[in-house]
Amino acid sequence: MKPEFCLRIRCVTKKLSDFFMNQPRIPQKINLSFFLLMGVTGFLFFFRLGVPGLMDPDEGRYAEIAREMLVLGDFVTPHLNFLPYLEKPPLVYWLTAFSLALGGLNEWAARFIPALSAMGGVLAVYWLVNKLAGPWAAFLAGMVTATSSGYFILGRLLILDMTLTCFLTWGIGLTYLAVRNQERRYLPWAYLTLALAVLAKGPVAVVLPGLIFSTWFLIRRDFWGFFRLWHPGGVLIFAVVVFPWYILVALTNPDFWHYFFWQEHLERFLTPRIHAGQPFYFYAGVLVASFLPWIFLLPWAWGRLGSERSSVQTRQDRLFLILWFGVVFVFFSLARAKLFPYLLPALPPVAILVGWALATQEMQGSRDDSPVWAWSLRVWCSLALLLVMGLVISAVFFPLLWDRLAFLAPYPLAYMTALAGLPLLLSARLLSPVNQGRLLLAGAVGLNLLLLLGIERVAEVRSPRSMAQAIQARWSDDSALVGFHLYSQGISFYARQPFHLFRIRGELDFGLSQRPDNPYYFTREEQLRELLRQHPHFFVLVDKKKLKIFQEISKDPITILTQWKNQLLITNR
Repeated sequence: MKPEFCLRIRCVTKKLSDFFMNQPRIPQKINLSFFLLMGVTGFLFFFRLGVPGLMDPDEGRYAEIAREMLVLGDFVTPHLNFLPYLEKPPLVYWLTAFSLALGGLNEWAARFIPALSAMGGVLAVYWLVNKLAGPWAAFLAGMVTATSSGYFILGRLLILDMTLTCFLTWGIGLTYLAVRNQERRYLPWAYLTLALAVLAKGPVAVVLPGLIFSTWFLIRRDFWGFFRLWHPGGVLIFAVVVFPWYILVALTNPDFWHYFFWQEHLERFLTPRIHAGQPFYFYAGVLVASFLPWIFLLPWAWGRLGSERSSVQTRQDRLFLILWFGVVFVFFSLARAKLFPYLLPALPPVAILVGWALATQEMQGSRDDSPVWAWSLRVWCSLALLLVMGLVISAVFFPLLWDRLAFLAPYPLAYMTALAGLPLLLSARLLSPVNQGRLLLAGAVGLNLLLLLGIERVAEVRSPRSMAQAIQARWSDDSALVGFHLYSQGISFYARQPFHLFRIRGELDFGLSQRPDNPYYFTREEQLRELLRQHPHFFVLVDKKKLKIFQEISKDPITILTQWKNQLLITNR
């Protein structure tokens, strides 16, 4: 080998070695903070995930839709009790069906997708805040998000809103960075995540980001901002992901467009037809309940990130975060239909504010002696103590009210006591700023573990699992499952059987209009009698008040197997 060639190889090797040695290394603390965040959130969302029974109506409904996808092999038109069910797009149904196919028809597999979505939303918060303020602020923001009471609870229940929130957080965060840093490479990913959000919950997934960025550009007087968000490749990705299902389902179900877009979206927003009756300020209470324990630090966080020490860019980021929250909050407050989970997409931005503010306090290494911090702790402690007193007073002076909550004991009192104890410890000034943050995180995790135990108690009351187990233990080939003016999606899922429904109205009306010849639905007593003659062994879900009416129809002697609320499960064997 020639000496000149060897010399060249040595030079190239040295340059490569110098290049890699001189690259900035990721501090060990960053790696540990990310893996710690993923570990804690994985524990919070997956620990004992399959213990509580699926709760009716929502969890039972979505689990049964996914099960029927597997039974029918139809992944275009979702079905509920073997009728078309087109209130929502199918992404969560698809993913849940895949989870059930791999993990079995059980609670853990049914809830796997919302739990995974909750972790995905925390990861989106971490990634965004890491770009804005660094890894430690990202870790704290992720922890605040994961330990917010509403986020934690809904991350452990089979509903659509957590998957929507996950993809919305990614989409809004990617779009904001594309605008803030003028990096168009984020836009295709933003279009992709928003397309998945549309497949998870519908048009609201583009309406909310559209309103957020329209307002943002107007505030900044950036009237050409929307044109910079145009990305032909991103539009193509969005179209390829979203349009095929909407076109296919419309071809299969001719009335889809009117029902899905008008009745299930515009009418829900504009008219009191569904889930109405809540006042305009309904979501103020929802925000307090769903952002515990961090809600008390939100005014302090807003002031801290807007202080003179904060950079101009930090104050701009703070403004965008509060705008993100405000648009979601006002949008759903204006809607006539109001439900607790709807506010979930508003939690990540306020969690980022609190986590970022806590990070600035730790980095400065000194206690915050501002009046806002002191008053935040006082309000926190005072309200928590009032809640403790309210529980004690209700137990002593309002026994009927206490009887309704007694099945949760001792968790409500333990939760409120711990909630009051955290600000007392912080006010004692015994801890350094770093240890104050650690105490807050540990306390928030502990509070959520108490919520977890409370969820399991609620599931004992709201889940029809025990009823379904009674059916499975006695089921035979000649059996039939009948709903007499009642329907439980959860029983269908657990029993692996459809209901023969007598005079059922409501969410199945559209499906009945599309499939009027469906054999599982009856409106006349003669049809019900014929069904009972064809199936000598039957199980009937019936309201206690209508038991005598059913007995007059069937004439068979019956046995009450079990009771759930006012519902009876009866059989003729």
